[in-house]
Amino acid sequence: MSSSESSAPTRRLMLLAALGLAAIAGGCLRPLYADSTTSTVGGSVKDALRGVEIADIKGLVGHYLRNELVFNLDGGGAPDATKRLKLEASVNESLEVVTVDYANGRADSAILVATATWKVTDSATGKVVSSGLNQIRAPYDRSEQRFATVRAARDAQVRAGKSLAELIRGQLAADLTS
Repeated sequence: MSSSESSAPTRRLMLLAALGLAAIAGGCLRPLYADSTTSTVGGSVKDALRGVEIADIKGLVGHYLRNELVFNLDGGGAPDATKRLKLEASVNESLEVVTVDYANGRADSAILVATATWKVTDSATGKVVSSGLNQIRAPYDRSEQRFATVRAARDAQVRAGKSLAELIRGQLAADLTS
């Protein structure tokens, strides 16, 4: 009898045990954005996210962050939805130079570091429901062509705003889950 034949029942037992544990633990999980998931402010998490009013955010990254949040939270800013929560945010940007072409002294690539500080308050009570600090790093290439570099930097700002919106939405939904 070879060693592979004797280990076959052990493998089967381990697989069966792993499947049994997965089946037991599967009952503990529930979808975050489901209609049946209740929120800490009442109603479902999906309804609570629709009820978030988003204040203006300064800067280009802030502009794209706000637009993405409006779309991701309530599908485009439905005017008939009552806004019970208010999100206020600020964005800081910095630039890191990664590589430099030593022949001409120009940066070949850079990284835009965008940091969003935000909080969500309940309009009725003034209580902070959720808050956070998220940071995104958006790399881009720099070129000898000035306008190509400007456009690449702008695209990095747009990517940073969209990525920050996804992070904030996920963290906010997790904090609203009761």
